[in-house]
Amino acid sequence: MKSYRREAAVIAPPVDVQAFEVGNKKGDFYLTASRIVLYKRINMIVEAFASMPDRKLVVIGDGPQMDPVRSKATPNVSILGYQSFEVLKDHMQRAKCQRVWFVYAAEEDFGITIVEAQVCGTPVIAYGKGGALEFVVPLGSPGQRVCIS
Repeated sequence: MKSYRREAAVIAPPVDVQAFEVGNKKGDFYLTASRIVLYKRINMIVEAFASMPDRKLVVIGDGPQMDPVRSKATPNVSILGYQSFEVLKDHMQRAKCQRVWFVYAAEEDFGITIVEAQVCGTPVIAYGKGGALEFVVPLGSPGQRVCIS
């Protein structure tokens, strides 16, 4: 409306939510999954976890920034590289409220993996810009669901 002074329908990208479900096995780690490119800020996530050795991070993905990301990893950071859909889904499903979160630092128009993680019942920590504002309920919001583990 602002630029063209016209109303427009927003069509979200297709997310195959039927391919995901909440899992019963629970883990004790944070997860990020993405193409390893600069603007996805995976290096920033790995650096943050390097400074928190008591918290485990699993990184799924591959890309041109893989070597710089690997060089910043500490023993609490597992970089799995490219994985099949089944491995990704398994990690997303093993979320345990208050313990395992999907971490997302990119500013995207949409953010498909944010939606996929939430379909698995995985809480999301996301950069508060772009598509994340459309799909992630901020802490303390009215009607927010609280997980206790």
